[in-house]
Amino acid sequence: MQVIAKTYTSLSLQYYGYIAGANDGIVTVAGKPESRRIWLLNAQSLAIEQVVTSLNNGHYIFLGLDPARKYLVLLRDYKKEYEPFVWDDVTAADDLTIDEQVALQESWQT
Repeated sequence: MQVIAKTYTSLSLQYYGYIAGANDGIVTVAGKPESRRIWLLNAQSLAIEQVVTSLNNGHYIFLGLDPARKYLVLLRDYKKEYEPFVWDDVTAADDLTIDEQVALQESWQT
């Protein structure tokens, strides 16, 4: 018999910044929340930092970001019905702890 224990540990990340889709900042297509892939690029080098997929309710979050850096957030419509959307020179928020960020992300699951 194999026993698997569930344990929960706090994330340990170098930086505490985050960029999240909340309130009016959720992914929408034709005015309705949608799930789409979102790319986070370093605004200076254009190197890809992270890629996430928004939830069906349009919410998304990028974790572990350096609040001193600027980012470019890029969203493309895989159906190619709409032009890509980009937010440039975005600064990561640092008003929540990692645990609070994870709790926020979990609150969007319902």
